[in-house]
Amino acid sequence: MINTNRICPNPECRFHNPEHAATKRWYRPHGYYSCPNNPEKQIRRYRCSTCGRTFSETYFTRLWHMQRKDIDEVELLFEWCKGTSITDLAKLYACSPKAIEMRIIRMRELAHSKDVVIDIEAPAQKRL
Repeated sequence: MINTNRICPNPECRFHNPEHAATKRWYRPHGYYSCPNNPEKQIRRYRCSTCGRTFSETYFTRLWHMQRKDIDEVELLFEWCKGTSITDLAKLYACSPKAIEMRIIRMRELAHSKDVVIDIEAPAQKRL
């Protein structure tokens, strides 16, 4: 599930520091919970062995905060880059404009944190 390079979600915990978190397995299994949108799906829970903070196996994923996991982010990004307004994107995906805005902000933050650069070049012209 979680690699030892992950950190405890509690900022007050010593395992919130990546150097300490990498030294040992600082979490242990702590049961399951059911997803409200899909009650049959069981999601693993974990507890920090030092501070007692609990978190799910999805906590360290990019989709953890998102309620709408059905929105294709690549399609959303292309539509937004083409100049489609946030209001129109919200209508297209049947959600609020704030949800679209937050999704775009998260994609931008991920790109900054991972130093992701998307270099789109024009196709090479054929010479006659």
